[in-house]
Amino acid sequence: MKTLNNKGIATLPTVMILGMMTLAIVVSITSMAFNELLISQGASQSSNALFYAEAGARDALTRIARNKNYTCSTTDCYSLDFITNGCSNNTDCAKITVSAGLGTTGDPKIITSKGIMKSSNRSVQVSVVLDSGTTDASLQNGEITSSTWTELTN
Repeated sequence: MKTLNNKGIATLPTVMILGMMTLAIVVSITSMAFNELLISQGASQSSNALFYAEAGARDALTRIARNKNYTCSTTDCYSLDFITNGCSNNTDCAKITVSAGLGTTGDPKIITSKGIMKSSNRSVQVSVVLDSGTTDASLQNGEITSSTWTELTN
């Protein structure tokens, strides 16, 4: 009578189980790496949006420094594109408004600048006081003496 040699019968299921475990580990590591990439890109876009908002506010400060009566209070009065057609494509730009305030302590000029970078939006508001807040016209020369920066949150 012949006996069957079954020495390698457990090899195939063992190799299949080890292969499936290895595949599961590789898929989970790849998934975690992809999620980290998305988080990193989101943080970078958010940081750029804040940079754009600050750049827009600084541009408005320059306009006020050149003309103390400068106002632009309509919604998204003017914009700065950081790439070609940035604001028309709603990316890589800043949208700025400047209130009609007098620039006094009681009625400061308010700059609102919204930075846009793809799906990230960040806004900055700057309160500007001219000539130490004086209302005496003979003492006014349009000098920016105080500005308070605040990031607006939704």
